[in-house]
Amino acid sequence: MHSRCFRIANIFFVIFSIQVFLLRPAIPKQTFRSDEWITECELGPGTGTPDCSITVPFWQARGDLDGSFALVVILQTGNIGIVGQPFPVKAVLRVDKNPPIECRQMRYCVFPSAQALAVTNQMKVGSLILIDVFTVKGTFSFSLTPKGYQAGMAKIRAWGYRLSPNYP
Repeated sequence: MHSRCFRIANIFFVIFSIQVFLLRPAIPKQTFRSDEWITECELGPGTGTPDCSITVPFWQARGDLDGSFALVVILQTGNIGIVGQPFPVKAVLRVDKNPPIECRQMRYCVFPSAQALAVTNQMKVGSLILIDVFTVKGTFSFSLTPKGYQAGMAKIRAWGYRLSPNYP
């Protein structure tokens, strides 16, 4: 009888251990929208560090020339990129009257890191973002407000995520 109770207790212990250690509840992705800007965060797998991004889609239709793009800010790396259709071959980004930054890459136009960091700091306090996207089919020009980016950064802090020192 004692051996049988011990086996049953062992089985319950093993099942409980599997549930606690292997089947940990997934931490859901947190999403926030402000204007057209979309802020998303989740904990990185196994690291406990946040994986956050802030994205704003923008598009333009001119007769037979349509363009749909997104400006993506990856907060862990400080990278900023522009992706979309038709594929960008070059993009120029300017915040307020600050000097513009430029990327020249086919398909995924990623801005140089030092310049991207300067732009993220400018977007924290800026009021206007100007973007020119160059494709093989033509040029698209856009103006956006960074208010959604600013609200997204505030929401990330309100969620309790700690970002790199580059994002005070």
